[in-house]
Amino acid sequence: MRDVIEGWDRAYPVPVPAPGAGPRFSEQPAHDVAAVLVAHGFPPVSNDFDWGDLDLALWAFLYGARDMA
Repeated sequence: MRDVIEGWDRAYPVPVPAPGAGPRFSEQPAHDVAAVLVAHGFPPVSNDFDWGDLDLALWAFLYGARDMA
């Protein structure tokens, strides 16, 4: 499915460096995304459960395998 439309190769997910995700995946991207969401009228990320969910969502977008079935 990745190459269905020529020239539309996706940049994400990126390969996960071993071990872990490397220095790019820190708390800062989650804080930046949370700030953008608030700027667009969404409620603030205010508890540990929401922060965890946001981290998991970002991880899945950045590093998760795509199920193309």
